[in-house]
Amino acid sequence: MMAEIALFVHSTGTGPFMWNRLLAQRPEGLTPLTPTNRGYSLADAVPRGQPVSLADEVAHLRAQIPPGTAAVHLGGHSYGGLAALTLALDPTLPVRSVWLYEPVLFGALRADLSSLPADAAADVRHLFEGEHPMLDDETGGLALWLERFVDYWNQPGAWAAMSDKARQMAQFVGWKMYQEVRAVSITAEPFDHYRLSVPLTLVRGERSPAPTREMVQRLAAVNPQAQVEVLSGLGHMSLMSHPEQVLPTLQRHWRRAMA
Repeated sequence: MMAEIALFVHSTGTGPFMWNRLLAQRPEGLTPLTPTNRGYSLADAVPRGQPVSLADEVAHLRAQIPPGTAAVHLGGHSYGGLAALTLALDPTLPVRSVWLYEPVLFGALRADLSSLPADAAADVRHLFEGEHPMLDDETGGLALWLERFVDYWNQPGAWAAMSDKARQMAQFVGWKMYQEVRAVSITAEPFDHYRLSVPLTLVRGERSPAPTREMVQRLAAVNPQAQVEVLSGLGHMSLMSHPEQVLPTLQRHWRRAMA
């Protein structure tokens, strides 16, 4: 029997490697489990046109958990945050805590657009109603779409600054990346659907896009036990670029979860 595991889900366009630095310093007896998302390996390549839903992803993650596991601590970043949050609702899992860095729930925001502050509403409209919308099956996952996606979550010019090899790798998983963006954009359960009873830490970067602020605040509003941490000067991808500044939030989370 595996006593306790920390199952952490990577974000769109990244991989399990993103957790190496953060999970290297974990409580004794806690085994890390960082599965590769569907479609990110040669053996599991998703051909263009094949749909992959959030439910498919969650089932894939659920299957990674060994039978007899006594406790599961869930974590995730961005799309991985929504996947982990959805998995946390499984009543058959012994979930003990959840740590999330900017879980992305655009579908919930789009369903309640009129209630958003002006900056967040404008950002959502720009993504989904402007030129080259993020939900376009014809361009989704192709170079133009990838450039818009990468530049939005990083900064203008980020896609152009990537190496040829990195762009080629992104294009290999481009369709699956689009399926992930589609999942976070059409999953429209309201925020109060994600009420948890376990310790919950929600982390966001001060410089991240405005919608991430709303997502974190609205999740915290329906989870009074949630600890919200805002990291000064950091953005959406700082978990990879500045892991040493993110790590203390996870260490504080472990102290709460293991108390």
